[in-house]
Amino acid sequence: MKAHRTCAAVVLAAAALTLTACGPDETTASTAPATSAVASAPAAAKPTDTAVPSAKPSTRPSAPARPSGAKPSGGTGGTASPTAGCNPNEPISGRMVEATDDGYATHIWMRAKSTKFVCNDIADDGGVFESYGDPTVFTFSNDVKTTILSSAQPQTVDLNTFMKHLDDCLHNKSAVQPPHFCYGNQYVITADSKNVITSITEAYRP
Repeated sequence: MKAHRTCAAVVLAAAALTLTACGPDETTASTAPATSAVASAPAAAKPTDTAVPSAKPSTRPSAPARPSGAKPSGGTGGTASPTAGCNPNEPISGRMVEATDDGYATHIWMRAKSTKFVCNDIADDGGVFESYGDPTVFTFSNDVKTTILSSAQPQTVDLNTFMKHLDDCLHNKSAVQPPHFCYGNQYVITADSKNVITSITEAYRP
């Protein structure tokens, strides 16, 4: 009986050793691929950095530029008001004034109002010069250059001829004969700080 029990114990022990020897190899072989797959899965699923959108734009969009030439050139029907962008088509070289009186028969002088250019869609030159304010007294230098219009063309004349033409246009238009005419009593002048005129030219205003 003892011999049979000893053999049985030996056989069982041998079987246990065999199972113990085979267990680690089989476990390693069967579980290794699964471990590798699990480890590689997160790397494949992780999104790249460039796929994440920025939370805020790098720069704000700029406001649209205003179109040029947006300012009005003037009103219609001759009732326009002056604007900064309204200028005569032919710039004048000097100061435009409008004569109101003169001293032709006595001491040589003239009174004239200042003017401003007012936009007017009807006028050929884009507007008109309108007088404003109180008249200012002007005198003439000894070497003043005086010019009137002859058939709408500038004609240099002496001061006496100029003053007679100015006086006639202000007080006796019927005395003005072709090729001379009256054009609204407006003149382009250059004058010093004491209102002494050094040049004066009749302005063409149809």
